[in-house]
Amino acid sequence: MDKPETKQDKRDALCLPTGEGTWTFAMRTSEVVFPTFDRDNMWAGHASTHDFILYDNNCVPQGVYSPEGNNCGTPYVIDDMKKLPYVITVKSVNFDPSKSGAYFRISYANGDYMIRENHAICHDMNKGLRVEVGCRAAFPIHGEPK
Repeated sequence: MDKPETKQDKRDALCLPTGEGTWTFAMRTSEVVFPTFDRDNMWAGHASTHDFILYDNNCVPQGVYSPEGNNCGTPYVIDDMKKLPYVITVKSVNFDPSKSGAYFRISYANGDYMIRENHAICHDMNKGLRVEVGCRAAFPIHGEPK
């Protein structure tokens, strides 16, 4: 992000407002295929995106990360977020743009947060020709209570 975002993201597939001291780690993955009628290159009209988005407790984006490759070079470390006292590490990820296939597992402070546990879920965000999924997991910025 070039300059700080100030507007709340209203897409509940990516973030729901949380209480003070809890942020959200989200993943957005999408794919679109346009017919090109190019028999020599059947994937010519294929495009995909995948991003990690870090939201504060009011769902204002604080950082956007666009990793390369299918597994983003896991472990993928996010250590440039000065507002967080700990580093976020993406331990595993699946950028499959389907609600049942998309997945991530992050490590933060003394906890692990993953899709399909503790209210961390994925939602379809499909629109037109674009297949898109948003996944989110909330985490306490000061770590889990000991």
